[in-house]
Amino acid sequence: MKLNGKVALVTGGGTGIGQGAAIALAAEGARVMVLGRRPDPLNETVAIIEEAGGEALACPTDVTDVDQIQQAVELLQKRWGRADILVNNAGSAMRKPFMKTTLEDLDELYQVDLRSVFAMSQALVPLLKEDGGGSIINISSILGVLGSANSTAYCAMKGGVVQLSRAMAAELGPEIRVNCICPSHIITPMMQAEVDRLEAAGKMDRLNRLFPMKRVGYPDDMNGTIVFFASDDSAWLTGNVFMVDGGLSCYV
Repeated sequence: MKLNGKVALVTGGGTGIGQGAAIALAAEGARVMVLGRRPDPLNETVAIIEEAGGEALACPTDVTDVDQIQQAVELLQKRWGRADILVNNAGSAMRKPFMKTTLEDLDELYQVDLRSVFAMSQALVPLLKEDGGGSIINISSILGVLGSANSTAYCAMKGGVVQLSRAMAAELGPEIRVNCICPSHIITPMMQAEVDRLEAAGKMDRLNRLFPMKRVGYPDDMNGTIVFFASDDSAWLTGNVFMVDGGLSCYV
């Protein structure tokens, strides 16, 4: 197992990419704490991990609240005494045209998609350093690198995650590696309403055909990359911005 004895913290760990990441990390031997606002999905993730023989802990946490973040880190330290891996996955997918995006919308997206990555990382870095270093994996989006209509605020925040990752990598090395993963269309509960709309309009096949891989992605398509950046397989990699997009960005 690539992560035997390691301890990981995954934000947004109750559904979608975060749940998949937590399960994949646990399958490689890591003990995993999952954070999110809703207890039930977190408990589901923990149950899946425990049924497979792994060890996990649910910690209901609003990652926009610095006090709650600190409490989660303290609980992690009390439970396992160390930290090795952080997956900053929690986020919002608000999409609105530029002229219809209010400053309140912008602030809300900033709190969830960018500020939480900064705050969560800042809170966990001392524990990562205490245990000799580790790996931080920030989940951004291809829209953090590419532009898109009707997604100006989202693009801005995910672009912020990309640049934050690079700057953190430059400052926190060599003890802590920081890499950024930029997925494209990953079918998660957050995206399900859009998928349902496309299917109802008979347009899902058209979306699939946009990709060189001829299909959208699923959380399992993220797992290998997350485990790679969490493990010593990527021991000399930091500051990377890695597209997991079925080849979609090849066309731009």
